[in-house]
Amino acid sequence: MAISMTQTTPNDPFIIAGKTYSSRLLVGTGKYKDFEETRAAIDVSGAEIITVAIRRTNIGQDPDQPSLLDYVPPSKFTILPNTAGCYTADDAVRTLRLARELLDGHNLVKLEVLGDPNNLFPNMPETLKAAKTLVDEGFDVMVYCADDPIQCKMLEDMGCVAIMPLASLIGSGMGIINPWNLRLIIDQSSVPVLVDAG
Repeated sequence: MAISMTQTTPNDPFIIAGKTYSSRLLVGTGKYKDFEETRAAIDVSGAEIITVAIRRTNIGQDPDQPSLLDYVPPSKFTILPNTAGCYTADDAVRTLRLARELLDGHNLVKLEVLGDPNNLFPNMPETLKAAKTLVDEGFDVMVYCADDPIQCKMLEDMGCVAIMPLASLIGSGMGIINPWNLRLIIDQSSVPVLVDAG
């Protein structure tokens, strides 16, 4: 039997914050024409963890507009609110506090603090600051970060549940530019490492 690279096996489970998933693929909810198309794409992908940009997607912030949660219910999928579009630690923390309130105490989040609107590279000082605040407040933080082994270890040591170093710039299609850094990060990590961006 062939196993997809996105599927787990009994000998190699995919566990995030204590929960086991059968798919290693995470998908986003942006760029679709409507929520129906979003759900159709998610179903085809087989993904169980769905990232949601809280600043761009309605999950209850506007009760007069359709909510993604009516199409992608938290009872069936793990909603992973993220802070896409945040450029400071304070904005990221505030955004994820709102997400936790809208999702009835949901703690699993993806932290992104960007440094530049053109290349979307992470601002690591602000990322480290936000991560510490969120972990201290009981969030399970998956964190988008630079492929710097030292800073990745710092994020893990402060309590992040997954490290998500960029492979190359978001949307570039360039793939993994620095496999050596990723190998160092993977070898030193005791939490999941998910290659993000590029």
